[in-house]
Amino acid sequence: MLRFWLYVIVLAILCVIGLTIGSANDVVVDFDFIFVKAQLSLAMVLVIGLIVGVLIGLYLALLICLKFYMEARKARSELKYLKKSIAKEQKQQDKSQEKATESLTAVDNQ
Repeated sequence: MLRFWLYVIVLAILCVIGLTIGSANDVVVDFDFIFVKAQLSLAMVLVIGLIVGVLIGLYLALLICLKFYMEARKARSELKYLKKSIAKEQKQQDKSQEKATESLTAVDNQ
């Protein structure tokens, strides 16, 4: 978790440095949001693009992590089921082995 916050802090510092350096550049561009058209500095457009890119990357990473979590959960439940079935088979084998041993001892005693 600490690593995550370190990345966030470094990213915020880079954005601030980028805006500071970009503020010296007075170039204004037309930026078309989905619903609104605005005139922003070039540095601000780049920061918005960076933030949107990071958000999309985090969203995709979250989807991949969720997929792996669900696969691991499914594998754990299958493992639990297989352990139970192996234990049940082991008990059945032990019982049949005990019966065979009892029948052999009975035959030997006669």
